[in-house]
Amino acid sequence: MTLLTLDQVERHPLEKGWHTPLQHPYVFVDGCVQVWPDTDFARMAAYGCTAYCITTCSPHDGAENAFDAIANWWRIARTYAQIRIAETAADIEAAKREGQAAIVLAAQGGDFLGQNIERLPLFHRLGLRMMIPAYNSRSPLADGLLEPQDSGLSRMGEAWVDACNRLGVLIDLTHVGERSTLDVLERTARPAVFSHSNPKALVDSHRNITDEQIRACAATGGVVGVTNWGPLNFRADMTSRPSIEQFIDAVVHVADLAGIDHVGIGTDFSHGTYPDGDLIRGRTAKSGSRYAELVEASPRSRLRYVDGFDDYGKLMNVVEAMGRRDFSDEDVAKVIGGNFLRVFRNVWGG
Repeated sequence: MTLLTLDQVERHPLEKGWHTPLQHPYVFVDGCVQVWPDTDFARMAAYGCTAYCITTCSPHDGAENAFDAIANWWRIARTYAQIRIAETAADIEAAKREGQAAIVLAAQGGDFLGQNIERLPLFHRLGLRMMIPAYNSRSPLADGLLEPQDSGLSRMGEAWVDACNRLGVLIDLTHVGERSTLDVLERTARPAVFSHSNPKALVDSHRNITDEQIRACAATGGVVGVTNWGPLNFRADMTSRPSIEQFIDAVVHVADLAGIDHVGIGTDFSHGTYPDGDLIRGRTAKSGSRYAELVEASPRSRLRYVDGFDDYGKLMNVVEAMGRRDFSDEDVAKVIGGNFLRVFRNVWGG
């Protein structure tokens, strides 16, 4: 394999995890990122993203795998001076000043807690700062969005919400069943987020969220991380790849509905090579099969993201597109990362 120079990176496929380095004034918080073992960790700070909210372990991992995954990230942070683990909002601000990449340890799913809520304080002490209670299917805490009963929070789930509020773990509701999300948003005393979800009013996908969910999230002080993932921007009348303008439509919808203080970005980008396996086939079948037929099936392809924002080096395209929609510089800074940072400060401190 031929390695590319930095000025060639933008033209290289997304699956290799190499993106055009970009210097800009924004604190850019990406609400959802996948990081695979062949990532070039030394370059993560060069891509223009200040804080990556990473899927630390696989969605349905048990406690041992989740523990090992967190331990590995602390090893990576010790190995690479360009990386720090973010335990407070101040850590993210320091990373921006010092040219580092801040890593937010996040979990997509609550299976690793088993039936023991007392595991949560231990994982928090290890650095866990963001957590989805259920990934598509049922967990001990809640129903995922693919469960037909949509049963809502369990008793343990109610205790989990209270524990997250007490400890300072940010609740993320992407991939969670609608009733469960509304149960959480009614119960929580702290802001909650949807890290990578788009408005169902624009694209009627099971992965997108209703206006009621968006308003309820905003009522907690939370943020909806609008995503540039292609299938969630792929409207019923489309037969080709969505553009950055469709992504901005989703930003506008959430801002108009809930206010500019409640919009962020969650790309669901990958660093390193997205693996083959049943998870991919299952995700393709359930989340974007029409997109796979008409545009692109491979999760390793740029075409799985909207045209114009399929790489970190194209963040300024988002800035320019928002400017064309009459968003102010202050509005843009909030969406790029300021709103997520405010929520982190509220929930984690610092």
